[in-house]
Amino acid sequence: MIFNKASGQRAKAASSAPTEAVKPETELVSRAQGKLLADAWVKKPRDLDISDTLLNSKDIRAVVEATGVVSPFFVGGGSKSRLKKAAYEGRIGTRAYIFRDANAPERIFDDAKDDALLVPSNSIVFVESDLDFRIPDFVALRFNLQIQHVHRGLLLGTGPLVDPGFWGKLCIPLHNLTDQDYLIPKSVGLIWLEFTKTTLAPSERDDARAPLASMPSDENGHWDIEKFLNKAATQFNGNKVPIKSSLPTMLRAANISVEKSAQDAKSALAEAEKLKNMNFIAMVAAAVGLCALGLTASGFLFTLLNRNEDIAVRLQASTEAATRSIDGHIQDVARYQTAPAEKALIVPALRAEVERQRRDLDETRQELVRTRKDVEELKARLAAESLRNSK
Repeated sequence: MIFNKASGQRAKAASSAPTEAVKPETELVSRAQGKLLADAWVKKPRDLDISDTLLNSKDIRAVVEATGVVSPFFVGGGSKSRLKKAAYEGRIGTRAYIFRDANAPERIFDDAKDDALLVPSNSIVFVESDLDFRIPDFVALRFNLQIQHVHRGLLLGTGPLVDPGFWGKLCIPLHNLTDQDYLIPKSVGLIWLEFTKTTLAPSERDDARAPLASMPSDENGHWDIEKFLNKAATQFNGNKVPIKSSLPTMLRAANISVEKSAQDAKSALAEAEKLKNMNFIAMVAAAVGLCALGLTASGFLFTLLNRNEDIAVRLQASTEAATRSIDGHIQDVARYQTAPAEKALIVPALRAEVERQRRDLDETRQELVRTRKDVEELKARLAAESLRNSK
């Protein structure tokens, strides 16, 4: 093995060199400082040397330090830093709510006593952000759920624009589409915020329509998400409705429908088997009776055959109606393929159950066809026997 002495010495020197220490996370702009900065910016805006585009980390920091657009604002922390190359991390705030059967939001998270937020399965939870927003006129924000939560079955109403001029807290709707409860520690990131500089100069004001929760005072801001949720739950006619996931209701309705269809299928199979046995016994008894009674019994036999045939026809019609109902159920399920994601998730299991029931009904129909064929064959044989006896 060839060893280069010079390169070996360089490698040894590099390995013995001290590694750069990871800077601990520090609070660059506190919540109180953010308010002071924002108030000062409203009174006296100025120009900033940033481009009209999605901001990088350097420009995000510059805008925060100048305007207090979000606070508190932290820097440092190495691989756990809240500031990425083009985004800033938001976490769970002081509270979160859920609508159950009542028309008012129920608080399910309190930062003062809870270490983590529990998002129940098949539910929508409304989470307060940990950041205060005081957005100047030349900046617009967007936020998205962190990918680790997406991969674990959570969804967010992603991509909404947070308007320039918005002051307040974000109310973040989390959809848990899984059948398992989901736990989010409050120390873990929840969303990523993107900052975009509009074409408006930082020193200018935009006189267009302002957000509902807008500057220049905290009194006009959107700081209480419970108040917002109560307002959102009130419809235009004044009635209040709970804002909750439709999945539990859909699953209950689907289970009821599945159980009823399964019971109908079992009943149809049992009736078909009963009819088959009754026809067989009746035909044998009729055949014996014909030999003993001749033409007198043939009239009774044909009456019995016609009655059983009517029963078979009615049962087949009922079975076909049940099959059409199942087909309609399948079409309803198929329509969910283009529905929101929370509904589409239950389609595979529901479709499999419906298809199973459909197969049961098809077997019932085939059984009825075989029974009817047996009736026709016996009728033909008895008719021939009756003809011979008449001669």
